[in-house]
Amino acid sequence: MAPFEALYGKRCRSPAHWYETGENLIAVPDFVESTTEAVKLIQERMKMAQSRQKSYADRRRRPLEFQVGDYLFLKVAPMKGVMRFGKKEYLTYEEQPVQILDRKDKTLRNKVSPLVKVLWRNHKVKEAT
Repeated sequence: MAPFEALYGKRCRSPAHWYETGENLIAVPDFVESTTEAVKLIQERMKMAQSRQKSYADRRRRPLEFQVGDYLFLKVAPMKGVMRFGKKEYLTYEEQPVQILDRKDKTLRNKVSPLVKVLWRNHKVKEAT
């Protein structure tokens, strides 16, 4: 068994032991034994490393305890398309155009782009865009 097989639990699909059709290969028992022992050694060392890392992580971990009235920092990541806390209507704000104040044509090399200054509801004339 190879280290790949020890790590991932399946055989590596490398061409190391491929042979021509009709050709019989007899596995040498010493080779099989040495690879089996090597795999067992790899697995033992991996388990030791995992347990060592777990013990380091467990030492730093402490149980969380909260009391009534404690202040906490709540981190909320935005999730596209998912409303976990429900939609609150009073937070929405809709802009509606009231009047067109000015219109200009901006000329670039080959293109003319119209620029329009619009007065929006709930805005002053100075804030028009």
